[in-house]
Amino acid sequence: MARKSLREQSLEQALQQMERDKARLERRLAGLEEKLSTTLDGTGLRLWQLEVPSGKLTIFNYRWGRMLGYQPGELNAHFDVWREHLHPEDRDEVLANLNDHLEGRTEVYQVVHRMLARDGSITWVADRGRVVERDEHGNALRLLGTHTDISHEKDYESRLNALASTDALTGLANRQAINSWHQRPLADDSALIFIDLDGFKQVNDQFGHRAGDEVLVLVAHGLNDELHRLGIHHHLSARFGGDEFLFQLPRMSLPRVEHIARRWLERFAHPLEISGGLGRIGLSIGICFGRDADNRFGLALERADQAMYRVKHHGKHGFRVHAPVEHSSCEYQAGDFQASNLEAPASRLPSWLHPQPAPTSRPAPASQSPPRQQAASAGTEPASAESAGTEPADTEPADTERGDSVSADSESADARAKEER
Repeated sequence: MARKSLREQSLEQALQQMERDKARLERRLAGLEEKLSTTLDGTGLRLWQLEVPSGKLTIFNYRWGRMLGYQPGELNAHFDVWREHLHPEDRDEVLANLNDHLEGRTEVYQVVHRMLARDGSITWVADRGRVVERDEHGNALRLLGTHTDISHEKDYESRLNALASTDALTGLANRQAINSWHQRPLADDSALIFIDLDGFKQVNDQFGHRAGDEVLVLVAHGLNDELHRLGIHHHLSARFGGDEFLFQLPRMSLPRVEHIARRWLERFAHPLEISGGLGRIGLSIGICFGRDADNRFGLALERADQAMYRVKHHGKHGFRVHAPVEHSSCEYQAGDFQASNLEAPASRLPSWLHPQPAPTSRPAPASQSPPRQQAASAGTEPASAESAGTEPADTEPADTERGDSVSADSESADARAKEER
């Protein structure tokens, strides 16, 4: 066999050296890819590349598949597979954002969305990408981007929001949460219930503020406990501030709301065991249905507050349902549950929120202002018949939002005035 020429030997040696260099570069590249993948996994970043014409999806680290509950190689890397794992509520928004970028309407593809794992769990991700190659007609060929798991951040954000919207003492929603209730209209059969405690200041004065806090906790838990016993679980409950509470109950009828109010009143008709002794409190409850407030939360809150004030004014520890005067009283007017005839305290509400008290039988001269305006200017409310120990003549609160509406008491007073004249 002829010996190889020096040229052939030299070429063979060069080829062997190139193969050794190639193997060394491949080992180095594999090491770099491993380090990159480990680094990206440590930061939560997943690099991906989408070949638009074929839909081939290349994942440069494996945690993307494991995040969805799949082992490496088990999840086919294709655009259709990724699309199937988009959360149904987010899918349209994600695909619309992606399409806008592919067609050049946005500089980058960027969206926060949820993905579904094999076990049904949800992963929040921040997805960002950019077209890095287009053909001569401007059609996208290749998209390169990152995919970041932000589930921990979303969980932390959710807990912060919960803390920000929760009353630290009672665990109910707070005023900030109530502000979000304003954004949704009240259904016709949703009842908004405003509750103010009777005698709470006396408990604080006698036993101290720690005992007062105990009372607030007992009341908050007791009110919700009665609802749960009645099978009512899908409701909103909040501490409005101080010793005031607010409830929004869906799908309510008038008899059912009356029954709930009576259950609450019966539960707190007896003294509460607190630090240092027994604390006696009562509940003044005002109620307004969505249908009686044009389905506006703010108006329903105002009218429930007015109804509550009338209970305060006429003896405390009772309830009253707001009813516009144009409706029959038998359909909308609830009977009051009165446990005492204590003197009503001065209201802390603005004067324009005060309901009009029953006028006297003799009308005021034309030159004088109506009793409510006199009381507002003097900063006090005229005494009612019930606070003097007699039954009130009025059973229906005035609709202060309608200029053409007056209370039933006002109508009867006008009739008596005409007879006297």
